[in-house]
Amino acid sequence: MAGRRQAWCPRCDELRAARPGTACPVCGRGLLPVPPSLPGHDRPGLADRAGERLQALLPAARAAAAGLLLVVTVGGGFAAGRLTRATPSAPAAPPTTSAEAGFGDSGPLLGRRQLNWPAAGGGLGVTLRSVAVGAGFTRLELTVAGLGRGQRVVALEGLRILDAAGNDLLPGGEIDRINTVGRGRGLAPGQQTEVVLDQAIDHNALARVQVRGLTLAVEVDEQLLGSLADPELQRNFREDPGSLDQRTRCQGCRVRVRCVGCRTVRVAATAYRHSQVLLLLQPVGPPERSAVNETGRQLLVTPAEVAGGELTAWVGGDSGGGVVVTFSGHELIGVAGDAAGDRPVGFEVHLEALAERAVRGPWVIAEPGRAP
Repeated sequence: MAGRRQAWCPRCDELRAARPGTACPVCGRGLLPVPPSLPGHDRPGLADRAGERLQALLPAARAAAAGLLLVVTVGGGFAAGRLTRATPSAPAAPPTTSAEAGFGDSGPLLGRRQLNWPAAGGGLGVTLRSVAVGAGFTRLELTVAGLGRGQRVVALEGLRILDAAGNDLLPGGEIDRINTVGRGRGLAPGQQTEVVLDQAIDHNALARVQVRGLTLAVEVDEQLLGSLADPELQRNFREDPGSLDQRTRCQGCRVRVRCVGCRTVRVAATAYRHSQVLLLLQPVGPPERSAVNETGRQLLVTPAEVAGGELTAWVGGDSGGGVVVTFSGHELIGVAGDAAGDRPVGFEVHLEALAERAVRGPWVIAEPGRAP
């Protein structure tokens, strides 16, 4: 729509009525400017989107390595940095109904109801603490009890929001899956979390919420140790080494890497092309329960010779076929400097993700004493 403020969520792959740089109201990820290919054009395929993201992230000098990365991976997102921690929310208040106005994390509030409606299923207790509505959004605040050590709820499956007559309050009816925005643990028992819908409902008409299943996750962190030997680059790292990117042969060059007690991934292959280090990591067991899972996937690559350093690195690919980690040999050798001498230059790789598993309910959440 002409003149409408929009931004793109790379996790949901959807347009949002918000400014670039603000948080997505559904998943919480930072929004990006709308790519030129989105408005009025066919949606690009997975390989096209992967190519666009790589070209946006990699400098021109690394375009050749990007092409090699695309050969071994199809689709996927790219991430750098470490996981952020959520802050606890306030404890639930006694059941009340109000039409208060104010401001919340998702924008101005037009109304809120304190509910504290409990339900049990699948060995877990789910309490709907409150519902808040604003201009173009609805927020459901929940507490989930009975989680195992380190577990958190990352998504709701089969969400329906109904009135007293059993009519859907959402125009589209059931939502197959919606990600949660974790709030950690507050003063009340259990994990406090919430979901944000990108449309407002009649919160006073809300009588029942149904959830078919929950997706639980636990953090996994796999560590790899490796080394890079590139004698020519190591001798010339103080000079402009750009010409070395065009080498067709790399005499004495090699990459070695090993897992340190890895439980969920294995090193399937390594390569060194055009001064780029590439590591192909494949899951051990179900991909969604490993460190290659796309949910919460984060990457950190550091030089072994220099404490506190961090290299620019990317991870991409669909989790089922494995992922490729890539970073610059120029940067690694340049950061290490003279510390490595003529020896291979060491590096460490940390790959984090949320290993997921599904728990089936259902949970039918309604006011205590009212028949569902």
